[in-house]
Amino acid sequence: MLYMILGVCLALLAIALIGVSLKVLLGRRWILAWLRGTASLFAIVFSFAMLAVAWDFISYGVITQDKTIATVGVKEVADKQFELTVAIPDGEKQRYTVKGDLWQLDVRVINWGGPLKMIGLESGYRLDRLSGRYISLESERSAERTVYDISGVATLTDVWTLVSNNSWLPWIEAKYGSATYLPMKDGALYAVSLNDEGVFAKPLNGPAESAVETWQ
Repeated sequence: MLYMILGVCLALLAIALIGVSLKVLLGRRWILAWLRGTASLFAIVFSFAMLAVAWDFISYGVITQDKTIATVGVKEVADKQFELTVAIPDGEKQRYTVKGDLWQLDVRVINWGGPLKMIGLESGYRLDRLSGRYISLESERSAERTVYDISGVATLTDVWTLVSNNSWLPWIEAKYGSATYLPMKDGALYAVSLNDEGVFAKPLNGPAESAVETWQ
């Protein structure tokens, strides 16, 4: 909800700025018209950039202590091939065919600092990738591997990448979290949780517990 509000506020501010800029740009008073027109055009471009950032922010959720961000169900469909069902807290489910012996879920994290943290902005996250891996080194090198973008978001501006590539930006930090690789076994069910220390996955039923014990 925090990132939804943040995105909506940025979008409303951008729309208001576009309106003011267009009013100034289309005005009939020509004193300093070129300067005003140039400033208005820059303001419009900046406003559209803000809209793009706002749209990207809406795709993030707030991190709470040990929050379950997804459950992963496993169904074997062939040798070394499994159908993974990734369900998120709002009830949405997606299915992916993953090859290998193990699965891993990656998450993008944005942390706030300084005055932004003091005013109440909380760290946010977004699911990023689902990938498979083989236990055998030979298979890992030669067999087909699967990696999926599971963010489900098409954005013009990737805030996380922008922050990650510009570490000098103040009061905001981009981090990458990955759940430990866990075995895929027919009928297994796992929970993926997230806190300030990282991403964790744990078995939720008998087949998952048995797979983890055997693998370890």
